[in-house]
Amino acid sequence: MTLASGLRWALAALLVLAAGLMLAQASKRLGGWVPRLGLATPRLPRAVEGRIGALLADPRGWRGVLLGVLLSALPCGLLYAALAAAAAGGSALAGAIGMMAFVLGTMPALCGVALLGRFFARWQGRWTRTAGGALFALNGVVLLAMAARLVA
Repeated sequence: MTLASGLRWALAALLVLAAGLMLAQASKRLGGWVPRLGLATPRLPRAVEGRIGALLADPRGWRGVLLGVLLSALPCGLLYAALAAAAAGGSALAGAIGMMAFVLGTMPALCGVALLGRFFARWQGRWTRTAGGALFALNGVVLLAMAARLVA
């Protein structure tokens, strides 16, 4: 449907932008082989940063739970889709069951990411930085290939 609607060029442009960001991150990790884009590092507002700073500095125990609850307010397409599906459920019970299914379905993946993050944080060194850069570069190349295939 996207190809037929004439939005393929806009989608391809977004893919190229995402690929550029991935390649810029790869460059940062691999020693600067891609020119800098001059993008500013995003920052939270000072008031929010001051309150969340302690949670980010030591996210263990209840601080981690509170940080997770606060981070759940960040924009997430998958969460918004689940909320829309729950709202369309027809009743409060159906919506609650739908959201519970979403939570139970995503919790193992999020816990796995957290555990892998802790594992690799212990082994942080030159090779993990290089491997991360290579993964960013690979992702950038795949996104460029997707954009090229979209407009071909």
